[in-house]
Amino acid sequence: MPDNAALQRWQEKLEYLQAQRAKTANPSLRFDLDKEIEEAESKMAELSTANPGGSCHNLPLPSIGDHFKGREDLLKRLSQNDGGVQVLVQKQALHGLGGIGKTRLALEYAWRSGERYSKRFFVTADAPASLNRGLAALADINLLNLPEHEAAEDVTVTAVLTWLQKNGDWLLILDNVDDADAVVAVQALLSQLDDANHAGGHVLVTSRRPKWGKSLSRLDIDVLAEDDAVRFLLGAQDDDNEENARELAKELGFFPLALEQAAAFIDRHEISIAEYLKSWRAERAVVLDWHDEELMEYPASVATTWQKSFEKLGSRSRAVLRLLSHFSTEPIAIEMFENEDLLNEAIASLVANESLHNDDRVLREIWAELVAYSLVKKDGDTVSVHRLVQEVVRSRIPELLCGEWLDFSIRLLGDFGPEEAYDSRTWPIWEPLHSHAARAIVLAERGKASVDTARLMSVFSTLLYSKGLFAEAEPFMRRALEIDESVYGSDHPEVSIDLNNLAQLLQATNRLDEAEPLIRRALSSDEASYGHDHPRVAIRLNNLAHLLQATSRLDEAEPLMRRALEIDEKSYDSEHPDVAIRLNNLAALLQATDRLDEAEPLMRRALSIDEESYGSDHPRVAIDLNNLARLLQAKNRSDEAEPLMRRAVEIFETRLGRGHPNTQTARKNLALMIGEDS
Repeated sequence: MPDNAALQRWQEKLEYLQAQRAKTANPSLRFDLDKEIEEAESKMAELSTANPGGSCHNLPLPSIGDHFKGREDLLKRLSQNDGGVQVLVQKQALHGLGGIGKTRLALEYAWRSGERYSKRFFVTADAPASLNRGLAALADINLLNLPEHEAAEDVTVTAVLTWLQKNGDWLLILDNVDDADAVVAVQALLSQLDDANHAGGHVLVTSRRPKWGKSLSRLDIDVLAEDDAVRFLLGAQDDDNEENARELAKELGFFPLALEQAAAFIDRHEISIAEYLKSWRAERAVVLDWHDEELMEYPASVATTWQKSFEKLGSRSRAVLRLLSHFSTEPIAIEMFENEDLLNEAIASLVANESLHNDDRVLREIWAELVAYSLVKKDGDTVSVHRLVQEVVRSRIPELLCGEWLDFSIRLLGDFGPEEAYDSRTWPIWEPLHSHAARAIVLAERGKASVDTARLMSVFSTLLYSKGLFAEAEPFMRRALEIDESVYGSDHPEVSIDLNNLAQLLQATNRLDEAEPLIRRALSSDEASYGHDHPRVAIRLNNLAHLLQATSRLDEAEPLMRRALEIDEKSYDSEHPDVAIRLNNLAALLQATDRLDEAEPLMRRALSIDEESYGSDHPRVAIDLNNLARLLQAKNRSDEAEPLMRRAVEIFETRLGRGHPNTQTARKNLALMIGEDS
C-alpha cells in the first residue's frame, strides 16, 4: 500500500515550494525552486504509483510521473468530495478543448489515487456503441470476473451496471463524451447509477461539451500556466536556456498537446529549443494558409507543431498516418497494414500527387518513426492515434483526393475484416474492428459514399444482424442498398445481396409484409443474372420459402425448398454446408406438415454435414441440434431430445452469449421440454 503519511508530507512541501516560487522574481532562486518542485512531484508520483492500492484496473496508459506539470490544484479538487456532502455516485465532468489534457488528468488522478479505490475502470464513451462495448468489457475475468462476461453485450452491460450499483469504492472514467448521442447515453447511465440505494463510486467524464446537468460537478481545464509549460519544455533539454523555452511556450499557447509534440521533435532531432523555435515560426506561415480556426477544433499552434513533424516523415510513414486518420481512436491492429498491394497503391498516389520520394522503409521502421514523433502510440500489436492528430492529417489532404484516401482506408478495413461476418468464428477479428468500421462509415457519409463504403456497410450490418443487434444493423443495410442502387442500377447482383439481407432482417423483426417483395425482387434479379440453376438463386428460393412458411403458405413454400435443395446438390457435393441448410429447412417444413418420419433423416444428415464442416461446437451445429431435439420431442422421444437441446444451449451460450436471440430460443425450448417431462 502507498505510504499515505509520506504522500501528505510531500504534498505539503510541494505546496510550500510552489507558493515560494510564485513570490520571487529572482531567476537564480526560481531555478533552484524548480528543481525542488520537480523532486517533490517525482517523489509523489513514485509513492502513488509504485503499488496503487493493489487494485485491479484497465487504465490504458501508465503514469508519466514528474512529467505531469501544472495540474496539482485540479488533482486536489478531484480528490475532494462534492462540498463534503455524501452522494450515491460522485460525478465530475472534466471539460476543455481537445488536446488540453483531460484524459491525461483523469488518468494521473486514477494512478495517484490508487489507495482510494479497489477498482479503477477506463471506458471510451465517444458513442453509445463504444460505451456499451467498454462497459461490457469490465465484466472480463481479469476485471470484475462476472459470470456474464461471455454473454451477449446487452446482458453483460446489465450485469456490470448491477455490480456498480451494489458496490462502492470504484472509479469509472468515461472518456471523450463529445457527441450528442454519447452525451445522452452517458446521462442515462449516470441516472441508472443514481438509482442505487446505497453509496456508489466516483465517475469522471471527460468532454469538450461545456454544458452538463446540475448533478455533475464541472471542472474547466485550461492551458498550462506559463511556468509549468516552461518547466515541461526544459525537461526535453536541460541545458537550453529558460528564455527560449518561455518564448516557445508562449508561441504554443501553453497548449499541452502542442508542448508534447514539440518536446518529442526536439528530442528526436537532438536540437536546441532555440533552433526549434526558429523553425516553428517559419512553418507557422504555411499552416495559417490551410488552418481555419472557426471550422477546426484545435488551435493553429497545434497544427503548426504537427506540420513540422509531418514534413519530416518519409512518404511511407505519411501514407500510413493518412490511412490511420480515418479510423477511430481505439487501438488498431498493426497486422492490418500488412496488405502490401493496397499500401503500395496508397503510397504511389501520395508520391505522384505530392512529388515525393518513395522511400524504402519497412513497416517496423514506419511505426518507429511515427512513435518517435509522438504521432501514434504503440502498444504491443496495436497502435492508436489522438483524434486531433487525425483531424489535422485529414485537413491537409487535398480536397480532390479526400474521397480516394477514405476509400483506401475503407478497403484496408474491408480486406482485413472477414467477409463471412455472419460466422461467429470471425467475430474475434471483427470485434476490435467494430469502432473503426463505424467511424469510417460516418466519415464516408459526410461526402459521396462509394461502393467500397456500401460493401463495408453490408458486411458490417451482417455482423450486427448475426449478433442479434437488429436495430443497429438496419440503417446500415438500408444505406448499402441505397448506394448500390445509385451506382449499379436496380437489377445488379450486389443490389440483390442488399435486398436479401434487408429482407432477412425484416423477417427476423416480424415485418413479413415488407420483407416479401424485397426477397421476390432479389430472386427475379438473380434468375435474370445467373440463370435458374445457380447457387445464388438457391439462396433466394430458400429464403422466400422460409418466409412463405412463416406466413402459413406451406403449399407454396415446399416446391421452392425442394428446388433450392436440388440446385445445391447439383452445384456442390452432397456434404456441402449449403446443402445442410436446405435439408434443415425442408425438414422443418415437413415437420410443420406432420411428416415427422420424412423429416428426421434430413435433419440427421444436416447435423452430420455441419459437424464435419464446422466442428462439434459451432452455432450451425447448435441450430441442427435444436431442430432435431424438437422433432424428437414431437415424436415423444424426450429422453433422446433433452441431451441434444442441452448441448445446443451450451454451444449457443459459449459462442453467441446468453443474450443472443438463438440462445434465448434454445433455452426456452429446453425449459418447455423439461416442464413437459416433470
